[in-house]
Parts: sequence; C-alpha cells; structure tokens
Amino acid sequence: MASRGRRRSVGVVEMARDLGVSTATISRALNGSPSVRRELADRIRAHAQARGYVANRLARALSASTSRAFVGFVIPYVDTLAYSAVAAECASLLSAAGTQMILAITENDAEREYEQLRDLVGTRIAGLVISPTTHLLDETRRLLAELPVVELHRVSGIDAPSVLADDEQALTDSIVHLAALGHTDIAYLGTPRELSNGAIRLRGIRRGVAKAGLDPRRITMRLVEPTQENGRDATRELLTGGLPFTALVVGSGSLSVGAADAVRCSGRRLPDDLSLVVYGDPAWFVLADPPLTMIQVPYAGLARIAARLLLCALDARETGNPPPATGPHRVLAGLCVAGSTGPPPGRRP
Repeated sequence: MASRGRRRSVGVVEMARDLGVSTATISRALNGSPSVRRELADRIRAHAQARGYVANRLARALSASTSRAFVGFVIPYVDTLAYSAVAAECASLLSAAGTQMILAITENDAEREYEQLRDLVGTRIAGLVISPTTHLLDETRRLLAELPVVELHRVSGIDAPSVLADDEQALTDSIVHLAALGHTDIAYLGTPRELSNGAIRLRGIRRGVAKAGLDPRRITMRLVEPTQENGRDATRELLTGGLPFTALVVGSGSLSVGAADAVRCSGRRLPDDLSLVVYGDPAWFVLADPPLTMIQVPYAGLARIAARLLLCALDARETGNPPPATGPHRVLAGLCVAGSTGPPPGRRP
C-alpha cells in the first residue's frame, strides 16, 4: 500500500484532461516543440512539475526505429560481489556514455533466463552483457544471435566477446602455497564443472596438486552451485564429516562468504585449527581477524572491459565497422597471502 501523502505521478492523458488540451499538445510542449504557444507550453510544464510528471525515456526509446538508450545486463545472482560490483561499475560507465542499463536476474535458471531475455528484446535493447546459465536453451541462443552481446564471467560457446577473470594460476598457487606450509590433506569447495569458470578453477586446483607433488586421493572435492547458502552448508558438512583435511580452498566469491561464516560458527581458529583460502576480495575479508588469504579478482577491471566491448559492438553495428574480437578478454587474478593460512596442526614451530 502506498504511504499516506505520497504524490502519485501522472501521465500525459491525465494532464491533457486536467488542462483541456490534446495529448499531442502535451507531448509537443514537454518536448520543447515551437508549435505550441509559449504561454500554453509554460502552463503545461508548470502543471507537469506540480503533478510530479516523469518523462518515460523507455517509451521514447521504443518509439524510435533504432536506439542505444538501453542495454541489458543479465546475471544469475545480484547478492554476490562477482556480479553486484561489476553491475554497479558497468552501469556507471555506460551511463557516462549516454546508455542506461536494465538489470535482469535469472537465478541460474535456463527457462527464467529465456523469459528475461525475451522481455528485454521486446523493449528493443541495443545489446547486452550476460553471464549465461549452465545450459542455454536453443531459444535463448537464437535471441542472443540478434544482438551485440558480451559474455561476463562465464562462456556458453556463442559467437561473442567474453570477459573473464584469469584465475586458474591463482588457484594453482593456492595449493602450492598450502603444500609449502606442510598441508597434504586439502579440501576444495568450488562450482560445478558444467560452469565454464568452474571447470577452469578446478583445472587450476588439479594443476596445483600435481605441481606440489600431492597425492590427489587426499584432496577432498565438493562442487556446488555458487550461493552463500550452499557455501555455508557444504562447509558445515565438510567440517562435521570426519574428513582429515587441514586446509580449505574456496573457488567462488559467494561460496566464500558462506564458507567463512561456517568456519567462524564452528569455533575453529584460523590458522591454528584450519587454514582457509577464500575467493573474490570483498572488503571485509581483509578486516577479518586474522585477515583472510584470498584470490583477489579485479572486478572494476572486468567491468571496464565489458562496458568498452559492448559500446564498441554497438558502434560497429551502427557504422558497419568490424565488431570487437571475440576474445576471451582476461583480467589477471592473484593470490594474496594473509593470516588465515599457516602450517597444519602439529607442524607449528
């Protein structure tokens, strides 16, 4: 229910009825047309301001034969840094170029993704940035083929530029770092192989195991959908399952938030009882006690490249110039060692 006293915005039809003029006259006056007498135009604008009229930019864009006023930003989740930080930065960069971003959230559901994309295409968006779901529907692929598209964080095999965190080496380095501290039993909590970034991160873990000379049979793997709740639940199961691991590496920002919370609630001390490596670089990771060893991802850099590629793709479509290279365009992630990793219990000086 609307709060009492809140002014309801009005439309052109209501203002035309209030003033006894046509809707066409209202529209021409609000758009600054010289065909409306100055006194009438001033009266219409004053009335619009008094009634709280807000011009519908989307409607104006829809009435144009071509427009780059709006682009889509399609992501699986919004409550994770990997998406929220890039969304905020992309929105700012695109706005500076005169283009507004419409956000759509798929919850990593292929049917919902198709419905969201179909609605966006219906509003005549000029293009979009998308982090695709695990399995794109054929209908979704056909819609994407109609637009300038940039893929973010994940790739689906469509013919489009992609922007990815180059994090395979950082995952390898995390295992090598833990092995150098004396850890031989390590757990990895990551995302499913079906996700392109999940497969890359898992490859980095396996490379690290081989490089450090560890026995792969002593590495515990848990691969789950990247949500905070899954990170919390999977970590709780690992900690209570009687497994012998002395270090945990988390390969997702959202999983890391849940995992860090589960470790805290378990009462285990970092790094005395358990060493922990998290992913993503939220500001509070460095404020934890002790600060958390993390795989840092430059989200602002990802956003800058994604926005630039999309604007270049829009320019290419308008001018007929070649579109940007399909990529992938990678931004290097790195391991930042802090206080949450140390020798395993029994190996301390």
